Amino acid sequence: MDIFEGKSIKRLLIVEDNEVLCHFLQKSLQHDGYEVEALLTGELIPKVMERNCIHLVVLDIVLPGKDGMYWLKWMKQYYPIIPVVIMSAKVQPDDRLLGLEAGASDYLTKPFHDRELLIKVNRLLKRANDETHEHVLHMGNITVNTVDNRVQKGNKVVTLTKLECKILQLFYMNVGIPLSRDELMQQTMGIVYSPPNRSIDTHINRLRNKIEDAPSNPVHIRTVRGKGYCFYIKQ
Repeated sequence: MDIFEGKSIKRLLIVEDNEVLCHFLQKSLQHDGYEVEALLTGELIPKVMERNCIHLVVLDIVLPGKDGMYWLKWMKQYYPIIPVVIMSAKVQPDDRLLGLEAGASDYLTKPFHDRELLIKVNRLLKRANDETHEHVLHMGNITVNTVDNRVQKGNKVVTLTKLECKILQLFYMNVGIPLSRDELMQQTMGIVYSPPNRSIDTHINRLRNKIEDAPSNPVHIRTVRGKGYCFYIKQ
């Protein structure tokens, strides 16, 4: 176990596309005894979270590609007990409320003093162990328990693999929105393949066998030609 002045070191993740600010915040938090990973884009968040024990995330709203609000929702889906501090140059009250409603633990408006961030980080880490989170997702007539990795449809209860559960969680975030194979693998396993890899098809087929009445003619997990897969809630 890593030790810093008799205490286990907490690992933080900063996601900020301004390289100068990102580096400054990283050095500032490291100076206060934290281990800090830093990213300039959200696309590598799944990889970092999969391979490291992260205790708190500092997340910018305006990012290239998928914005910070998307990655906040992603974090709250897969790592609900990890505090997320949103930072943004947006100053409208509605912007702050949207971030807090989406699950942010706190909100910083740019520009801010680095000591203000440190105070918030210290406070959030102290209370993180006491927070609870929702374990159950309702996807139409399907109920998913993300702690026990089980899915229930009617009176039928089936055990999922951890990956199958993570795939359903990603579909839950993106109901009605096609997801490519690369997106599915990147956001559930933190893996980026080049050239493209189709092994996700095997996991999708197994998942269909568990939740579809007719796996060969799926109602929920449908193939979208040229795009990947899309989850639909049966009306």
